Amino acid sequence: MPSVRAYLMARFYDASMRKTEQLCLSDWRAELLAQARGEVLEVGGGTGINLPYYPANLNRVILSEPDRHMRQQLAAKLPQAAGRSFQLTEWSAEAIPLPDASLDTIVCTLVLCSVPEQARSLAELYRVLRPGGQLLYLEHVIAEDPALQRWQRLVTPIWKSCCGNCHLTRDTGRALEEAGFRHERQTEAQMLGAPAIARRTIRGCARKPNG
Repeated sequence: MPSVRAYLMARFYDASMRKTEQLCLSDWRAELLAQARGEVLEVGGGTGINLPYYPANLNRVILSEPDRHMRQQLAAKLPQAAGRSFQLTEWSAEAIPLPDASLDTIVCTLVLCSVPEQARSLAELYRVLRPGGQLLYLEHVIAEDPALQRWQRLVTPIWKSCCGNCHLTRDTGRALEEAGFRHERQTEAQMLGAPAIARRTIRGCARKPNG
């Protein structure tokens, strides 16, 4: 049953997100990924929605996606990404087989909500970033309204099961700080077209400090 759910999520993910992409996510992705520099890793590349937004002058972009169904969707889009150098892998965020301080940019869009171990994943991302390197993120996070938080906690077990382990109650902004990152800029906004329990988002750039 889990493999069936994973297949269906990958198969219909783009269609289910189309309205929200049109209303806000597409613009947010373009704004965020324009900042990518140097050696880049995208964690949880999903179905490849970010592909058109990467600058053409990047050294290399590694796309990691551990789910095989999502990875198949992503791989099918790579031939359309002309003029860019992409490497597709199945790495998980918790175990990235790269040397310490080997990347300039890491991209996470709507993925830190669903990694199995968020603290461990962020520690690994911190490890592979060079000092001064940037983590570009776009994530939905726990609501500010206590009443809505209660609904999020109530719904999360079912939501996780249906939506690829997506957690509704993670405070990802704070988790980044606890992992050692320093917020350089952050924007909070409501994700238009999304249900209220998954509407609050943060996006921006967090850096690994120099020294």
